[in-house]
Amino acid sequence: MKIEKLYLQTHTKFGKFISEWAQQSSIETIEFHERNLDDISLIDGLVIFTENQSIEKEANEARNAFDLKQKPIHKIDVNGTLVASVSNFTFWIERNTCKNILCIGADQLTKNPNLERFLSNTKF
Repeated sequence: MKIEKLYLQTHTKFGKFISEWAQQSSIETIEFHERNLDDISLIDGLVIFTENQSIEKEANEARNAFDLKQKPIHKIDVNGTLVASVSNFTFWIERNTCKNILCIGADQLTKNPNLERFLSNTKF
């Protein structure tokens, strides 16, 4: 895949977890604060990581902001089928030509081993 930059909320456990993984994968990360949702012009798409399709209030607000700007949004349920999740994500990135994406998710996802399995099987 051709992801150039990952925007992350590095003040959260989830953001720190993804940032550490991205550094090992040589992907540039940029800190993102939810108060900057009005300034999402540099971001091509939003990826919301969930557990059993439950979305937190903060992720819902981000989704609404991206909807208003007509930016692509993709949800990944880490408890879903791994092969389907990886291939759907790959297809979403290619179809929408997303090079700079914002990744958000709940902090409890860092304790779910399926998140690490997804990341290790995804070629950013």
